[in-house]
Amino acid sequence: MELKTKQKNKKNKAINICLDKNEILTPNRLLILDILLGSEIPISAYDINALIKNKGKNLNISSVYRVIEFWVKLNVVHKISFLNKYMVCDNTDEKHTHITNICTSCLSVIETCNKSMGLDLEESSKKLGVILSPDVNIEIPIICHKCQ
Repeated sequence: MELKTKQKNKKNKAINICLDKNEILTPNRLLILDILLGSEIPISAYDINALIKNKGKNLNISSVYRVIEFWVKLNVVHKISFLNKYMVCDNTDEKHTHITNICTSCLSVIETCNKSMGLDLEESSKKLGVILSPDVNIEIPIICHKCQ
């Protein structure tokens, strides 16, 4: 599938999630979503802010963070804590534990889930006497096949 088509599909899905949850789509929310969709690697809030300024708009960094957190709350965007950057989720419908594999060399991201990786995290957690948080996103630093 062509990159532009994928981005358009992700944007439509994000908008539908927003509307289904009775949230308001503001110009700033759409602008930042478009910037996130246009980035092939995770991007920082400061990089997003710089891109906004390059477009001739002025948005303070706290507003950028608020908008990003809005999309994170809707599970449309992932915060990659390992990098302190953000990216649009490839599979917002994921019902298993979401796993984000981040190449420490090129910053490419491979999204998957515990089931497709053959990991039984629920059972392992039970053995420890705990349960996983339902909206957990596990980050695994990797070296991708291109960088090996």
